[in-house]
Amino acid sequence: MNQLRCHVSRDQAYRAKRQALKKLEGSHEHQFSKLWDYAEELRRTNPGSTVILGVNDVNGENRFEKFYVCLSALKQDFLGGCRPIICVDGFHLKGPHKGILLTAVGVDPNNNLYPIAYSVVQRESMDTWEWFLTVLEQDLCIHMDNEYTFMWDKQKGLINAFQSVFPNSAHRFCVRHLQNNFKNAGYRGLAYKNALWKAVRASTVGEFKLRIEEMK
Repeated sequence: MNQLRCHVSRDQAYRAKRQALKKLEGSHEHQFSKLWDYAEELRRTNPGSTVILGVNDVNGENRFEKFYVCLSALKQDFLGGCRPIICVDGFHLKGPHKGILLTAVGVDPNNNLYPIAYSVVQRESMDTWEWFLTVLEQDLCIHMDNEYTFMWDKQKGLINAFQSVFPNSAHRFCVRHLQNNFKNAGYRGLAYKNALWKAVRASTVGEFKLRIEEMK
């Protein structure tokens, strides 16, 4: 305002920014049309990777349905050096076309998070989770699912999807999400938080029962 001697409202500034980004990067619709090239480039530069692009035919036009990526290097290193623990989660995407980002993350030998695969789908449901887990099972060559432990936060449709794809696997629930549900139920404050974490960190049945009584 000082340099140009003009007044620009916040809405005008955001509209101008959107137009500038559209000129630089192209529209979202144009970028969706580049997904075929992007998938092919991933396969070319990462041999052995799994890249799946699913579309629906709507009035003779291809409409985006789902997109899955598992890079070969991440896949091989997970199988060669990570523990059989896989965390899955779903996130809502912002922007004009929305969607859900599904992720699978492992734990490396240094106890750090290790990305395995991700997918973008239109909605979170049992069908989309079952499809994601089925492709993941094939990618990681999981034949003995009882050797794997999966961690999740009770997302929509996941219980039935796990029963269908990994019926013999062990399950754990994310305590951070459990704590959020705890807070939403009205149990707020540091005392409740500490009591919950003492209970989940208990390493014996007796200590666990003691911590639960303290929480009550």
